[in-house]
Amino acid sequence: MQKTCPLSLFTAAQSSWLLILGVLAAGCAPQADYVPPPLPNVTVAKPLVVRLTDELEYTGNLQATDSVQIRARVNGYLDKIHFRDGDTVKEGELLFEIEKAPFVAALNSAKAGQLKAEANLALAEAEFKRTEPLVERGALAVQELDVKRANVATAKADVDSAKAAVQQATLNLEYTQVKSPIGGRISRHMVDMGNLVEAQTTILTMIEKYTPIHAYFNVSESDVAVLPQQMEGSPTPDEQPTTAEELKNDKRPPVFLGLPSEVGYPHEGRLDYTQLGIDPRTGTQQRRAYFLNANQQLIPGSFIRIRVPFGDESPKLLVPERAVGVDQRGEYVLIVNVKNVVEERRVVLGSNRSGLRVVLSGLQPDERVIINGLQRVRPTSEVTTEEATELPGVDPELVKTSRDQSSEAVLEPTPVSSTAKAGK
Repeated sequence: MQKTCPLSLFTAAQSSWLLILGVLAAGCAPQADYVPPPLPNVTVAKPLVVRLTDELEYTGNLQATDSVQIRARVNGYLDKIHFRDGDTVKEGELLFEIEKAPFVAALNSAKAGQLKAEANLALAEAEFKRTEPLVERGALAVQELDVKRANVATAKADVDSAKAAVQQATLNLEYTQVKSPIGGRISRHMVDMGNLVEAQTTILTMIEKYTPIHAYFNVSESDVAVLPQQMEGSPTPDEQPTTAEELKNDKRPPVFLGLPSEVGYPHEGRLDYTQLGIDPRTGTQQRRAYFLNANQQLIPGSFIRIRVPFGDESPKLLVPERAVGVDQRGEYVLIVNVKNVVEERRVVLGSNRSGLRVVLSGLQPDERVIINGLQRVRPTSEVTTEEATELPGVDPELVKTSRDQSSEAVLEPTPVSSTAKAGK
């Protein structure tokens, strides 16, 4: 008969007691209650209210106010080049020299021809004076006097012709020095020294004047009626403003310009030209604006953005551009209502103003717009809020202006027309 080991019985009993104690300990442990996560926190700010004029935005390009192709006026071999490629040159500055020797010889020959013509004139006049008394005494026929008189007239014409030849030879010699007709920036030289230059044909270089500079842009037919037109009595090219103070006093409609790399429209100019009528092929009207470009930051051929203000000032709502969202249905902002619940507002936006967007419709001035924490919330979410103490990237002076004007502003509904939408 098999005997049971006492050690095995003890081990089995001990394991059973340990299991029972573990179950009892688990039953006495406290229950873990579900704790919901904290509500997302967002930064909110009310729209700024600022008195602004309406405006439209366009794209265009820059062109030099003057552009000249430099060509020689005489044939010859290029002797000297007096500038460095890309230099800024002044009006009348010497650029090229063409070999002078043939033209010096031509001038000397013309002067000799003039001396010869003057000698022939003196001889003809002397013969006329000798013949005149003889005819009066009847010693010679009247026809002889007529011949002498004609010889004098012919000699005088020869002298005039010789003087003109000298003048032309002098001009040709002067034309061997090719000078800049305008001040501006010069391109590279397109002909090397020693090459033959053909008059009126060979392009030696180009010069562009872009201080000041012109900006060209096209406006749609629907916008022509609301935008300002070219003023009567606009200044001629020589009467254009040349300083910031003169530009400030210029009464022509203002135009603002921005480069793709710039924020906003930091360059101010004046409307300079409006095309007559509307191009039937494109349905647009070309316009031109004048900018001082004192620092030569604006380069001909550059793509630009144009803003044209129009109408009278009126209160406008502005929100930070970072607060605007875009989806397939268009633009929207998220606001927090009085119950701290997020709501969506579909908005129609206008132009960009120093990091702010003009809201044409869809938002009220007392609504709290979420400007930070947009990625953490969605409509119907409950949130906690904190008021923005500053608006990053926004001109503080504009914020101050809004605070000063908000108490006086009376906002009226802005009709959303095709013209207003064009300002987006």
